[in-house]
Amino acid sequence: MVATTGNERHLRTMKQIGVDHVVHYAMDDLPESEDELTAIRDRYAAFGLTWAIAESGPAIDRIVLGKEGWREQTQRYKHILRVLGGLGVGVVAYNFMPQVSEDAMVIRTDLDAKARGGARTSRFALADIGPDTMPHDEAAIPRDEMWRNLERFLEAVLPVAESVGVKMAMHPDDPPMSPLCGLERIMDRVESFERLLALSSSPSNAVTFCAGCFGELGVDVVALFEKFIDRVPYVHVRNIEGGPTDFMETFPDEGRIDLPGLVDAFERRGYDGFVRPDHAPLLATDGDEMPAGYGIQGHIFTIGYLRGIQQSLRRKAGA
Repeated sequence: MVATTGNERHLRTMKQIGVDHVVHYAMDDLPESEDELTAIRDRYAAFGLTWAIAESGPAIDRIVLGKEGWREQTQRYKHILRVLGGLGVGVVAYNFMPQVSEDAMVIRTDLDAKARGGARTSRFALADIGPDTMPHDEAAIPRDEMWRNLERFLEAVLPVAESVGVKMAMHPDDPPMSPLCGLERIMDRVESFERLLALSSSPSNAVTFCAGCFGELGVDVVALFEKFIDRVPYVHVRNIEGGPTDFMETFPDEGRIDLPGLVDAFERRGYDGFVRPDHAPLLATDGDEMPAGYGIQGHIFTIGYLRGIQQSLRRKAGA
């Protein structure tokens, strides 16, 4: 189990509840200096936590859209991969959405929706998308061109990643829909991930299995996980109500995704990758200052929920 955490109190809390590994979550970029990256690792180590995953890794905006500077950005990416591998970071969770916001291009139309008990959560409704939803100045490029950009990127970075033991784990578009706000997004369907994995058989060519995003597509999340399991080093766990064009993020125990079935698949298949709680509604104890989806209390609830399912399954199996 891994956790995405920030301040020292949160780091202490994660260790206290039995978490051993941590995700360094910096959607915009990572430093390229070995000293700065080592300092990140050492900060977590001071709390007994191992830095296992970088999410979403080095800056990739020029690479995605093929803009001037993509070559230099690719070289920088390769350098940072080498440093991360040397520090023991085993997974870079990245996405290939146009990087037009602080959170890549994750889009929600309501950050004040209400889950159980009035807990604040997020919602996406295609009908509510308008010109002010995600304003940007980027020029759209064709879907095929974006695929060529991805292929060129992976051809350059996968040999480096494999040589240092880092898995490049692609996250789905969120929501998995294209075009959206005037731009194409290519990781928007199951077939996109089949195509991604067919590009290279390298073990470093992998998938961040986001239960929420695949659930937004309306697919059987458990069956899809089992299909991709050999190429999944990292799982995001959250739940939703609704479907592709209108969904709301919920507490893990009340959505329509079969999360107990997913944990059962972890156990049955001997899954040994990393799992972390993803977006969760904000509890009253989180405080209004916490960003939507990333309250520490909601993540603690999700970790406890997953642990309870896991231990129940293991007791039933006599393990």
